[in-house]
Amino acid sequence: MLLIINLVLLLFLYEDVIGLPCLTNEAKEDFDKSRKDLTVVQSNIGTVVKTLETNHQQTITALESTLKKTVSIMENNVKQTTNVLKNNLETFKTTLNSMGQKIKKLDTDFIVLGKDFRKTKWIKSDGHCYYFSPESKDWFSAERNCRAIGGYLAKMNNDGEKNNIFSYAKKAQYWIGMTDLKEGEFRWSYDQSIAVIKDWYPGFGSKGRNANCVALAANGGKLKPFDTACSEKRQYICESNFCKYT
Repeated sequence: MLLIINLVLLLFLYEDVIGLPCLTNEAKEDFDKSRKDLTVVQSNIGTVVKTLETNHQQTITALESTLKKTVSIMENNVKQTTNVLKNNLETFKTTLNSMGQKIKKLDTDFIVLGKDFRKTKWIKSDGHCYYFSPESKDWFSAERNCRAIGGYLAKMNNDGEKNNIFSYAKKAQYWIGMTDLKEGEFRWSYDQSIAVIKDWYPGFGSKGRNANCVALAANGGKLKPFDTACSEKRQYICESNFCKYT
């Protein structure tokens, strides 16, 4: 580009010179002065062009550096995000495996009423699940044990429910989730609702302040509740709201 500008200026100057038939001393001085000015202009143009080229290269270099930094930051962010996703995936897999093992255990923990419940923990009867403990505990320990295995001391909503499990409980006395810690006011420990019992075991139902916990015993072909001391050790019935159907 600089070369083209020089050629154009020289052509203009050449035409002016050729067009002059004869140069006087004054004209010659003007010509020399013009040539010097042209040289200065030429030099200035060269400087400007070099400056522009330098600035252009610096701009390109700065853009390349910024772009590299941006790409590097993006790559690091993608790598970090990928690592986080991998860690979360491993955690998710571990959780799924744990859940799978628990579900598999539940598959073996539930059986249908009528099978040998002694080989497993839970039985199903009329939409309810029950666990009949082989060991004897005081009432409060029995309640804690039921909570620990995902249930609660059984709440017998009606005589039909008691009769459904009669064949399993008739050989023993079992704690259920009923108390009258406030004397004479029987409540279910599961939800603290008032327990309405009309068919008590003969001679029971209001045995005083030292008999605040309730158990079931067979009488006349039915399971009937009786209140007794909470410190006595008896087997117990846990209930769960979740049933595994086969």
